[in-house]
Amino acid sequence: MILHLGGDYFVKTKEILVILDYEEAARNKDTSLFLKGLETTALSGEPRAVVVTEEYGTKKAYLSPISPRTLLRRSNGEGDAFLRQDPQG
Repeated sequence: MILHLGGDYFVKTKEILVILDYEEAARNKDTSLFLKGLETTALSGEPRAVVVTEEYGTKKAYLSPISPRTLLRRSNGEGDAFLRQDPQG
């Protein structure tokens, strides 16, 4: 399945490692250090969530304007229009 992160960004749900609250991640020293070492893409809008993925062996972080709760609900396939089947698996 594919998850919409905001704007024109989508990721495969099987590549998602963790979805974090942006403010909590920024406050936590260890989490902040971990995230600083990742390739990061900031999507338009005020960041509310950090989505960490592993794509082709590389960990990436996306700063999403969508709340972590909404992203998690969408990633679990709870009937949201922004979660779609990936035609390539």
